Amino acid sequence: MQPYEKNNKRYEDGFTLIEIAIVVVIIGLLLGGVLKGQEMIRNARAHNVADQGNAVKAAILGFSDRYRALPGDYAAALNNIPGLTGVEQNGDGNSRIGFNDSATPGTPDSANRLRELGLTWLHLARSGFISGNYLGTEFGATDEANWSCPTDTCLTNAFNGALIIAYDDEQTGLSTVADQARSNQLWSGRGIPIEIIAELDRKVDDGHPGSGSFRVSDGFIGAAVGNVGHLCADDGAATPAAPDMTATWPQRWAIVSQVTDCGGVYQF
Repeated sequence: MQPYEKNNKRYEDGFTLIEIAIVVVIIGLLLGGVLKGQEMIRNARAHNVADQGNAVKAAILGFSDRYRALPGDYAAALNNIPGLTGVEQNGDGNSRIGFNDSATPGTPDSANRLRELGLTWLHLARSGFISGNYLGTEFGATDEANWSCPTDTCLTNAFNGALIIAYDDEQTGLSTVADQARSNQLWSGRGIPIEIIAELDRKVDDGHPGSGSFRVSDGFIGAAVGNVGHLCADDGAATPAAPDMTATWPQRWAIVSQVTDCGGVYQF
């Protein structure tokens, strides 16, 4: 600003209230555009994960309808799915992906489980229900607990987390029965930011982490399970804490935690 003289006094030009108001409005519009853009990106990423989950569930149902069996568990896979190479790529046909009825009651046979978990995506791909080239490699001893997968064996989500299909009770629930009920289920893959998984739950289910057909995994509510252990859902208190699984159960997605590594479970 250039000073000038009037009546032998020096004055300086300044901004008028109108000019200041215009600048404030412009800044507000820019900030609003940025926030709206972030919301659109979040919604798009949630849609991406939701669409993938729906497509996988449709593929599993299509496989089941064609073969009257489940991917990974199909006992006659070698005879009926093109491109398989040996009987070790058959499942045991008990309608439970990764569960051996001859094992100790309530406990899956480890070797059978790790093998069937590795076969699920191979069966789906070779039968034409999904695209991709999957090796069908048997899971390692710690893969399941870490929500990880051998190289080129599993489909991955938009955040590079491995999707897993298994007979298990990985979900949380609003009662002991709901929490411990085993079923064939699809794990979303880890690495999903908290705001994305909360939006995903609202899109595909009821928005509640402890109920419905999509729930937070019990490995993502504060207790460490393998390499997993984040507060993705809390007890709903004014001061959020990990849910007491004998009393409060997960009440809400813990958005305030800003965790970037969450995972959920689709039950079917």
